[in-house]
Amino acid sequence: MSISAERIYSLEGKGLKLTTAEDIAPYLEEIRAHENLEELRLNGNTIGAEAAQALAAVLLTKTTLKVATLHDIFTSRLKDEVKESLIAICGALVELPNLVELNLSDNAFGPLGAEAMAGFLSKHTGLEVLKLNNNGLGIHGGTTIAQALIACQA
Repeated sequence: MSISAERIYSLEGKGLKLTTAEDIAPYLEEIRAHENLEELRLNGNTIGAEAAQALAAVLLTKTTLKVATLHDIFTSRLKDEVKESLIAICGALVELPNLVELNLSDNAFGPLGAEAMAGFLSKHTGLEVLKLNNNGLGIHGGTTIAQALIACQA
């Protein structure tokens, strides 16, 4: 899938520490203003729970989004904060009918993260590509993901 540059918003690899809604606000304004957004690249930054909730509210308006590249966005975050962030982000992504690819690799969220994404994975029927490398899912997390994907196909 080739997406033209004007339909991509990227903060890729900037090393931003976005903890609060205030921290992420300037970038959310840019995302909000980005018409016909098809790809969002936030990888290589760290996003806290409050910032993730603010991001989720904006994502709900981006119904043209096809690709969400969110790998390596929880560096230095506590597991409970990561779970809360994933619940917020996935709660928004499930409402995006055109989303076909999600990359959440390199977030080390373990089984708690898998539980946080299960609702999204069990409901979003249009997802074609899911990247979850290097997240420390273990047997429990892998089983949770598998059960959610099976439920989506039922």
